[in-house]
Amino acid sequence: MADNGDLELRQLEPGDKVTGLSVGDPAFLPLKTFFRKHAKTYEAQSLARTYVVCEPAEHDKPIAFITLVCGEIETQGDTDLLGDGVTYRYHGYPAVKLARLAVDARRRSAGLGRLLVEFALGLVKEVICPAVGCRFMVVDSKRESVAFYESCGFTMLDTDENRARDEPVMFIDLHKIQV
Repeated sequence: MADNGDLELRQLEPGDKVTGLSVGDPAFLPLKTFFRKHAKTYEAQSLARTYVVCEPAEHDKPIAFITLVCGEIETQGDTDLLGDGVTYRYHGYPAVKLARLAVDARRRSAGLGRLLVEFALGLVKEVICPAVGCRFMVVDSKRESVAFYESCGFTMLDTDENRARDEPVMFIDLHKIQV
């Protein structure tokens, strides 16, 4: 799909190896488990789309991945995410959910996480938003990753309940970004 120097960014393929990804921190082990046990099945069943980063020499061995699904931001009506006088009468805003993001621990400082987030934002903004009603990208961030998502432009949903969660909901308004 995209090529970044010597790296390839593309959709997960049936022949890809889904083992060998090192996530380092035990808090990220569920990401490795998802990739190994569920990513290919969800891909085949159109329940999720997973995109991988590979080195050309090891085309079938991903070193990072991102998984996207349909989602929404539930607000219970107590949060107005749109502002600017825009009204929306429902308690859930249309969104694409960044469901999983992992980078091999040995490659973490290479900017691959940011590359994957930028790719996902571009894909959603250029392909999904023009075709269906979708205003936001949302992620349930691990506490350890909040600062990373903030650096990518995401904002924490501002409710007491959300701030207390182990995996707080963060979002980005797709109308306010340029790709």
